[in-house]
Amino acid sequence: MSDKIPEDQASELASCFIRYAEGLFRHACVLTRGDRALAEDLVQSTFVAAASQWAMVRDLTEPQRLAWLRTTIGNQAVSAFRRNSAFRARYLQLEQMYRPPAADTHTDALAAAALDRCWQAILALPPQQYLVAVLRWLFAMKNTEVAATLDIACGTVASHLFRARATLRTELGPFDPFGDDEDGGPV
Repeated sequence: MSDKIPEDQASELASCFIRYAEGLFRHACVLTRGDRALAEDLVQSTFVAAASQWAMVRDLTEPQRLAWLRTTIGNQAVSAFRRNSAFRARYLQLEQMYRPPAADTHTDALAAAALDRCWQAILALPPQQYLVAVLRWLFAMKNTEVAATLDIACGTVASHLFRARATLRTELGPFDPFGDDEDGGPV
């Protein structure tokens, strides 16, 4: 950004950063599956976006400002996810190659193959379904918590989970880890 932020706006933006950065970082860690470096980058780029649109962002109420920041960081996480899909696929392959040998090689090989296929199916989900699925299944968040985290309706969360589960059943068949879990657990 070539324009310098006026001093009064810079201090407002700094106090906004102090107030929300830690919570946004935790939110970004969830969205990036614990990738701290990417989460830090997402927080930074979110506040760069806020600085470039500060005239609009500063006029928002506190809940609206938090919603704007969460939406922006979510959008940036989805963009990063789309950009890095090839890297993630390669990372999962490397992770499989460097696991220590197991005592029961046959069972472990079958479990690893099933787990690998499951992750491939989950990673192939559309970005919003993927985020909802990770928050719900990996982090055991309730549907209402997922809705609040992603700033979407609870019904939309249920719809994404239903579609994701249907895709996994189709892709994995008897190896579907969710079995007969129709309701997805606590709402």
